[in-house]
Amino acid sequence: MSKKEQPNRWKGYLTGVIGGVAGTIAMGYFWQAAKILNGDKDPRQETIENPGEFTDISLAGKHHEDDESSTMAMGRIAYTFVTAKPPDSDALKSLLSNIVHYSYGAKQGANYGAIRAGTGAFDIEGGLAWGTGLWLLGDELSVSALGLAEGPGKYPLKQHLYRWGAHLTYGLVTSLVARLFYKIF
Repeated sequence: MSKKEQPNRWKGYLTGVIGGVAGTIAMGYFWQAAKILNGDKDPRQETIENPGEFTDISLAGKHHEDDESSTMAMGRIAYTFVTAKPPDSDALKSLLSNIVHYSYGAKQGANYGAIRAGTGAFDIEGGLAWGTGLWLLGDELSVSALGLAEGPGKYPLKQHLYRWGAHLTYGLVTSLVARLFYKIF
């Protein structure tokens, strides 16, 4: 990028949305592979029987139910706020969870695209760093601090590593797809 050329942040934002959706899809495939590698058991469901510290780091109280993911909890909370009644079926809960997950993935991809458009590059290192940041600040800390999941101490190290791998996959695919579409448009 020459000194006179200004970064097109809107273009980066929009191509980042595409990258974020692709990254979210890639995360789904990551979890399918992780389940196979884990003997057909979903590694996201594993918990520590007698956890020690950091099982409750919520600053806002518990807002998730025992059998729901953080995205399912957010979907349930939003739906209940809008309709004044909780979702009444597993299919609706699953749909709401997917809407939250894909919306968050698209928004974070958009943020990545807008930020990286100013550098003139969408690079692998940037995508991996973005995925790591989302994992650490979002998945490991914020979700628990908001009461949307148990604290990090409730889960075995293997699950934290799988989650990091899922977010690295997201960041990598988001950066590559955003870069591709940025060049095309």
